Amino acid sequence: MADSAVSVLPAIPADIAFITGPAMVGICLNWGLMGVLIVQLYFYHLTFEHDQRPMRFLVYGLFLLDVAQTVMVTADAFHWFVFGFGNMNRLDDTFLNSWDVPFLDAIITTVVQVFYCWRIWVLRKSLVFPIIIFLVSLTQCGAGIATAVRAFQGGRLSLISVEEVAQQTTWLVAGVVADILITAVLSYTLLRARSNTLAAKSVIDRIVQITVETNMLTAGVAIIGLGLYLGFPDHPTLVVPPTAIIGKLYSNCLVAVLNNRRLPSRKSTSSSSHGATSIGSQFRLPSTSHGGREIRVEVLQHVESDHEMHDMAISSDSKQFENSMRV
Repeated sequence: MADSAVSVLPAIPADIAFITGPAMVGICLNWGLMGVLIVQLYFYHLTFEHDQRPMRFLVYGLFLLDVAQTVMVTADAFHWFVFGFGNMNRLDDTFLNSWDVPFLDAIITTVVQVFYCWRIWVLRKSLVFPIIIFLVSLTQCGAGIATAVRAFQGGRLSLISVEEVAQQTTWLVAGVVADILITAVLSYTLLRARSNTLAAKSVIDRIVQITVETNMLTAGVAIIGLGLYLGFPDHPTLVVPPTAIIGKLYSNCLVAVLNNRRLPSRKSTSSSSHGATSIGSQFRLPSTSHGGREIRVEVLQHVESDHEMHDMAISSDSKQFENSMRV
């Protein structure tokens, strides 16, 4: 009976590397970015333990979602490569993949993009762009959940390029559009503020730089995933590596933005080393650049984090710019 049971297993195809390889790469990348996130979270915990409660809930909540995703991805790995070793039926089974990748990725992406919507609202005091970006992000989330449901119903990884084309394409495209809008709106707003606030030029440059870098990274990975998905329909698992790390990238980028507050600018470091008390006494290292609570730039004098801002008496122009630098 054992021989007859083995005989019914499908033969291993010649292109097995195109099936197992992308899945293994996606799993390894997910684990690697989980390690990076743990290090970043440890730094955040040590440096910004006094951040306001909503911001800490955001960071630790995203971390818990990423932990859940990594646990589920690991379960997928055991299902495909340990308990199902050599079994093509097992290897084609979606198992938990429909929930740990498109579903959780869509949720994490939406949380991070909504954070940026709030930030844009604080910067511009207008709901137009935040609402547009929120609707695009909501579309991304809905399409990601629809992709997960459709994959779960299909139950086969080989059906990804057949039954989920509309959902998966919408999911990835909407994510890219939201990231590009966030980058464009934030960069334009901050650069306009820089033109009117020369004393804060270096700080704003750093904020713009990290905004562009983080959002273009996530958008770039989504574009790569979309290209692999639409360009190689005969090898649907090629989309696994980029989609397996999208959620981790969003979480890592957000925490990196928050941790960036701790990094002093070269100009401030130089001023402090030469005993320039006008800036050194007022410049606080934990919040020089880009932050989760407030990146505060008080024109002429300070670069502060948001939880210290209400203690300062400042001019109306400085205060308006300061509010625009909250994160």
